[in-house]
Order: sequence, then C-alpha cells, then structure tokens
Amino acid sequence: MKKRVLLVEPSFYGVEFVRSAKELGCEVICLVEAATDPEKYGYQDLFDDLIITDVRSVTAILTSIQESPYSHFAALIPCTDYVTAVTAAVAQSLGVFGTPLVAAQAARNKDLARQIYQEKGVSSAAFQKVTTLNNAKAAANRIGYPLVLKPTNTASSIAVFYIRTAAELARRFQIITRLKTSYLGFQVRHEYLLEEFLQGPEFSVELFLQQGQIAFAEVTEKKTTQPPFFVETMHVVPTTILKEQRSKIIQTAFAAVSALGFQAGPTHVEVKVTATGPRIVEVNGRPGGDSITSDLVYDAYGINIFTETIKLYLGLALTLKPSKRQAAATGFIFATKTGIFEKIENLALLENNALIKRYVIETKVGTKVKIPENSDDRLGYFIVNADTSIAAKRLASNLQAKLKVVVRSIR
Repeated sequence: MKKRVLLVEPSFYGVEFVRSAKELGCEVICLVEAATDPEKYGYQDLFDDLIITDVRSVTAILTSIQESPYSHFAALIPCTDYVTAVTAAVAQSLGVFGTPLVAAQAARNKDLARQIYQEKGVSSAAFQKVTTLNNAKAAANRIGYPLVLKPTNTASSIAVFYIRTAAELARRFQIITRLKTSYLGFQVRHEYLLEEFLQGPEFSVELFLQQGQIAFAEVTEKKTTQPPFFVETMHVVPTTILKEQRSKIIQTAFAAVSALGFQAGPTHVEVKVTATGPRIVEVNGRPGGDSITSDLVYDAYGINIFTETIKLYLGLALTLKPSKRQAAATGFIFATKTGIFEKIENLALLENNALIKRYVIETKVGTKVKIPENSDDRLGYFIVNADTSIAAKRLASNLQAKLKVVVRSIR
C-alpha cells in the first residue's frame, strides 16, 4: 500500500518535495491556496489530489484535513518557507512528526531568533526590534551605522535595506511600513528589525540533522550585489574561499539551529565571516532554495535532500553519505539598468556547453526590469557542473560576463 504524504503549498524549491514523493512511490496530496497552484509552479502531473484551504490558518488546515478523505496519512510536510510554522502547529495538534513549533516560529520570526541567539551565546549581530521611527532612531544611535533594516517575517530579501545615515533610515522606514502582506497573503508584522551590518563574505550552510546531530553539512559560497541591496548573484558548492574556516562556519550554524530547537531534517543557515569570526545572519527551517539543495548539493554529492527529508518523515532509513565529490554553481542573470527587457545576447553559450545542466529565462520580452533589489528581480539562471568548485565558479563567472541583457530605455 502506498504511503500517503500531505504536502503543504509546494512552490519554488518545494516542488522538489512533490517530485521526490512521487519517485518514492507515495500517494501525494497537496494542500494549496488555489486549484491553479500546481500549474503555476509546475507540478501539475505529479500529484494525486488537492485539498484547497487557507494555508495561512492552522484551524483551516486542520479542518480541511479532518474533513477530507485523507485524514489518515503518513507524513505532513511544509513545502514553502512561509508555511513552516503553520504546518508545525498543525503537526503538533495532530500529534504527528514535524519540526518543533518553537523552532519553526523562531526561524520564521527573525526577532525571536535573534533574542534566542543572544540568550544562548550564539555569535550573531547586535539588534533591536522597533515599531516606530523614533524607536529606530534611538536603536540606530545605540548600535551604530551602517545598519540593516528588515521585516521580521518575510523572505527573499524583500524590503531589506542597508542604512548609512539617519536621513536614509527615515526614508526607508517610511517605505517598509507600507509593506502589509507578503507571499500568499501572509501578513507582514508591524515590528521591524534593525541590525548591525556584518562586514565580511557571505555563505550558507546546508545542514541535515538526525537526533540533534549533524548527518550532513556543506558550505555554499555566495556572491551578492553591493549595498544598498543584498541580492544573491551566484552560489557555489562547495565553497572556494575560506576553506580553512569551513569547520568553524558549520559549527556556528549548528549552534544556531540547536539553540532554536531544531533536532531533525534540513535547515539552511546564512552566515557571514567577519573579523571576529563566523556570525549568524539567519536560520531557515527548510532546504536551501535558489537551486542550492535541489541541484547543487545533488550534483556535487549525489544526495537528494528532499528524498531524505520525506524518508525522515516516513521513518525510513536515510542515505546521506556522498556517492561522489564534485562541484556545481548557479549563476543568476539580471539587468544592469531599468527599462524594457528585449533579449539576452549570447544565449548559445548556454545551449552548446556540456557543463551546463540547464538554464531558465523567467522574464518575457516587453517586461519592465530593473537593477535587482530582491530575488524576484532576477531575470533567470543557469546551473553548471564541474570537477572542482574553482572550475564551476570560474565557468559561471565567465558566462555571467558574456551574457548581455539588452534593455530598452523608458522614455
């Protein structure tokens, strides 16, 4: 008999859960906001049935499951960052396996996480939660410029601002308070985080825990745009830089997820290595997006984190030992000015290269584009494989330099 898996709102990276569950021979039931979601996110041929519900509401999800033909199931798994805490609450109510609610809530609410890091001695950033501009000004004077202003419960670098002066703080604070809802209509809290700006190269740590211990870990090197925005332009697995600090970076990430209460499954931890060592930017209670987990980790090590996560939820034996040791990178394509997107020159470089796993152009001709302010502003991406991370990074960098985005100025 097939094991029944309930997947809550698969989208973006979460589509890999649908694909992996089907490959494991599971019956796949997706809880979604709208019947059009499978086609929208590209898994229309991979599920067995849908439950339409309000994925923002614990009560709605509980009721929808209990009133459906699928009230008996083997696993309940969140498949997008925004539903991790809601799904954890549902799992707790039903008494089934899931992320501890306190850990999921802390990962979704950056101020709670920062408070826990402070209490438990995890290396992080000076911070203060603020609700008014006066609060923010006082906090800025205490922490010192430059600063980062961000919402407490969004993702994808949405409304994350680099602040250098009091005048900039006033202007950006006015903008951030206009943000009322985020992805799927989740409410943006009217409490904001003002943080010390951490100087240093940025990484993410892809962790998989079993019984509170590290079962798999790798460090992803990141390239980002320059302030005032922090949009990731490249990921490389494994890192080519600061290899001598790899162990310290991983241990800092592990200290953070442990402090929040994570015990099992995947987490994606963002870290900066400063002059005083690795410090936590944030913890995400999910696999890494941006093709990091779905492609780069798999291509470099042969480990499918999504399959292993489903097996964890089903109580099956896991396979987290690398079957190979290679490297991979994702390069993002973006506009260098505001205007109307016309074309990308030299795309043939992506079509005629055996080292290119795939490429995706996500922007249509005639669309207004701009210099990226968050990850939604990227125009597309490509994934390269190579024997070494240095070779993967070099190839991705060369391709980014040669792909010319043609943008027509707006008059």
